[in-house]
Amino acid sequence: MGTVGQNVYLSIERYFHENAIPYREIQHAPGARTEDYHQAVGCRYEQQAKCLFLKVINAGETAYVICAIPASKKANFKALRDLLKAKDVKFASREELVTVTGCDLGELAPVGRLFGIQTLMDADLLREDEIFINAGRLDVSFAFNPADLARVEQPVVFERAATTNT
Repeated sequence: MGTVGQNVYLSIERYFHENAIPYREIQHAPGARTEDYHQAVGCRYEQQAKCLFLKVINAGETAYVICAIPASKKANFKALRDLLKAKDVKFASREELVTVTGCDLGELAPVGRLFGIQTLMDADLLREDEIFINAGRLDVSFAFNPADLARVEQPVVFERAATTNT
């Protein structure tokens, strides 16, 4: 693990402490892909927050958002465009992810305020008693009550911008 990943992890850890978000830290084998993470942490897919780094284009301006959905779902980009009233919503590049957040693929957590961007969250994650996220590193996760994070992040909560994987 490089210095950048460690710095993001420490920033997320500090963010949770400063905002009184109780969590359990879990150290595990690295898991960037959904299946790898599922095996390493052992949570249900519905509890596993998959964080997508998205580029939102509207009237010639570009913004970024973090979209957290259960690992059992995939993003519905048309519904996300409608939700955000945007001309286009698409995956941001790896380079944009690293530049804006300091995270690499699989390391992103649903803490947009930490990076100065908006967080979107699937309502199904908020219905769980506990969710699991990578904490800026592929080998460390935080498990916590999503309501505690929502209190701080104040995400845009959506119902139909993600569909179940089949």
